[in-house]
Amino acid sequence: MTCRQLVFKNLLRNRRRTILTFLSVAISITLLTAFCATYRYFDSPLMPRDFRLVLMVTARASMMTPLPLSYGERIARLPGVAAATPINMVDGLYGGQDDLLFALASDPSTFFRVYSEWRLPEDQRAAYLRERTALVAGRRTALKYGWKLGDRIHLRSPGYHVDLDLVLRAIYTSEDESLLGFHWDYLNEALGRPDKPGGYWVRARTEADVPRLMQAIDKQFHNGEMETRTQPMGQWMLDLLAMIGNVKLIVLSISAAMVFAILLVVANTMGMSIRERTAELAILRVLGFQPKYLMTLLAAEALTVSVAGALLGCLLAGAAFTLIRGFRVGGAMPIYIQVDAVTVGVVLSVAIGIGLSSTLTSAYRAASMSLAEALRYVG
Repeated sequence: MTCRQLVFKNLLRNRRRTILTFLSVAISITLLTAFCATYRYFDSPLMPRDFRLVLMVTARASMMTPLPLSYGERIARLPGVAAATPINMVDGLYGGQDDLLFALASDPSTFFRVYSEWRLPEDQRAAYLRERTALVAGRRTALKYGWKLGDRIHLRSPGYHVDLDLVLRAIYTSEDESLLGFHWDYLNEALGRPDKPGGYWVRARTEADVPRLMQAIDKQFHNGEMETRTQPMGQWMLDLLAMIGNVKLIVLSISAAMVFAILLVVANTMGMSIRERTAELAILRVLGFQPKYLMTLLAAEALTVSVAGALLGCLLAGAAFTLIRGFRVGGAMPIYIQVDAVTVGVVLSVAIGIGLSSTLTSAYRAASMSLAEALRYVG
């Protein structure tokens, strides 16, 4: 009988214990993988491809403070700027159930040059640009509510304290189809014309222009009416999350607790298995098996359970993130977390470490016990 056959035969001796341990490890590793992938996302968030050229300009004092409308024209004249649009994220309650939707209020004449991920037919684009109360919706959102072109959509915004009466003129397709869009001028009019957008989206002509524009925009408004902070969209998203608290520390703390819990589960299972087989291990030593070989055999059993559970956990976590891809935290920040090769590598390393550390102490004790004591041992 080969070593591999011996490992699987021993694992199947107590099928219930092996299956329950495997499932416990898989569920725990699923959570650990989710936390590791989330940590990597917070460290370097994935975004739509278009965002690599898009900058977010907000007030330096607070991202919640609006900026003067005149800043838009001054930003657009800077060398390296392809387009700039005022932007407000507007919350809207729709229907009798008050479903919460989120819409981007922007200048339609420049928005599609800043953000080209929304794809829509040219005739619909022209209709949207032409009408002040026009609305553009994602295909998935339109299907969910049964909207058709020409439908009147009423949104009530608790955040802006306005009612918006819009007409659906365009339906876009994109990776994320949850957002709506309408004219910033219409929002400005509904608010009484304060002429203060929440911020600006600025598209750079090339990636090389991005760092230079960040400095140029902030320098232009230094000591002005309202100083600005210009950031890549990824950093702005991280700042938005930072308002919740130190998320990365929370994730690390929970991950450490998960690793400790998995270690206890596997160590308890392997400890019981080795204690029950101490006399059998002694018989194998009498037959000529070396203690090192027996320790390797026991470690292989623990590694099989922990690594198999880790692989299943990675698959489950990856499937879960695929299902929630594009979901928006608080309606504003789309989630694009993925279980990449680095995350899988880290999780598998943890699983291997757990498998070895949970077995070696008990295995060494059983393999180094005197034959007479081991043969009399009752686990």
